[in-house]
Amino acid sequence: MSLQNKLSIWVQNALITEDQKQKIFAFEKENNNGFAIKTAFIIAGLFIGLGICLIVASNWQFFPSWFKFLLDFAVFGAFVYGAFWSVQNNKPHLKDLFLFLSFLMIAATIGLTAQTFNLNGGWQSFALFWSLLSLPYVLLSSSFSFNLIWMLLLSSAVSHNFLEEFFTYCFENIEGLACLTLLTAALSYAGELVYDTIKKSILLPRAFAKLMLFLSYVCLISFAFHWALPSYYKSTPHLFLGILFVAAFLTARLFWAFKKQDMSSFKHNVFLSEAYIFLFFASLFDDLLYSGFGFIISGFSILLLLYIFKKTSKYIKKLEIFK
Repeated sequence: MSLQNKLSIWVQNALITEDQKQKIFAFEKENNNGFAIKTAFIIAGLFIGLGICLIVASNWQFFPSWFKFLLDFAVFGAFVYGAFWSVQNNKPHLKDLFLFLSFLMIAATIGLTAQTFNLNGGWQSFALFWSLLSLPYVLLSSSFSFNLIWMLLLSSAVSHNFLEEFFTYCFENIEGLACLTLLTAALSYAGELVYDTIKKSILLPRAFAKLMLFLSYVCLISFAFHWALPSYYKSTPHLFLGILFVAAFLTARLFWAFKKQDMSSFKHNVFLSEAYIFLFFASLFDDLLYSGFGFIISGFSILLLLYIFKKTSKYIKKLEIFK
């Protein structure tokens, strides 16, 4: 049921007035569209930045070096002033747009300097220098997408060979994958703690926390598929250890969601728990799942899982454990 229809029902049942309905709808619409609007501004900034680069690049050989630097810093200064003007006039979306354009201009300035003075360096050096110089602009931004882009840029400065060897080890060893799951979860908690400590004035710690939490669940799902299902290890202790680890992790996440009074997180972890149980029992069918009857059974099992989750959600609400 849409929010508009739900609010209309509340008005009909005299729970709220028509004026309250309009205010609630306006508030929810503004907050729910915030991420989409900010992302759209970032995409617009990317297109504008690329357009400027293409126009300049097509006439690059006709400009002397001093004019190139003058043009570069003039555009850079205009974007920085635009961000300042946006803050002064309470235009948060425009502020994020100008900050992102300034972020792109840092890369252009690095490239121009390297080209003019014939400086050599690979992508990793460029990405590291770019991310360090652009950090102040990221800290001032309230765009989640901008923060994620910056973190991906910084991570690309790390040696790919090291990361490849590290993740290969983790995903091929039960101990490594378990440690990686716990490490990313701990880093997510640390990010949230920093975010609360600085009174939510900077978005970067929360974006980092969300990214680490996402990675921890990716590890957990990989753990379930590669270590905990009986079809992979039917006669080894990995089955028991896998089930125990996943169950302990999801239980801890459920407890944390309850402590934080986060109903959404609680429901998501309940669904993951039920999905894991479903995968566990589904694997007992073994080759039957790849037959015609197996797909039918799987389809009905998924419907059953959704039904159980719906009933579980209603039961949780009835318990009134979330305020």
